[in-house]
Amino acid sequence: MINFLSLKRSRFLLVPMVLTLAACTSKPREVYATIPLVTANEAKPNKQELPPTFVAALNNPVTTSLTYNQYNIAIATVYVSALGNSCRQMIFNESNKASKTRIACEIPYKENDKLIKSWFLEHAITEADNNINL
Repeated sequence: MINFLSLKRSRFLLVPMVLTLAACTSKPREVYATIPLVTANEAKPNKQELPPTFVAALNNPVTTSLTYNQYNIAIATVYVSALGNSCRQMIFNESNKASKTRIACEIPYKENDKLIKSWFLEHAITEADNNINL
C-alpha cells in the first residue's frame, strides 16, 4: 500500500483537525434575559387605519383579492411578523400605472381599558413611491 501522506506532513494536518473537532464538541453557553428588550406599546399606532372593507377581507385567510375605489388589490397569505402580529402583503394595481406593494398588519392596542385589534398599513421601508390614498 502506498502512503500518500508522509509522516512529516500528517503532523501538520493532525493539529488543525484536532482543534476543529475540539471546538465543535462544546455547546454554547445559555443566555437568559431578565429584563425585556422591547416593551409592549398599548397606545393606538400612528399609522393609517384600514377601512372596514379591508378588515373583512384581511380577517378571512381565504381572501386573495379585493376591489376598492380605483384599485384592484391582490392579497397574499397571512404571516406572523417579528413583533407577533398577523400581517398580509397587498399589491395595489391601478389601471395604466405601476403596481404598489404595501404591508398591512393587525395590531392590538388599548382604548378606554379595552383591547382592540385593527388593521393598519405599515410604513414603507424604502423611499419608493408606495403611497396609497384610501
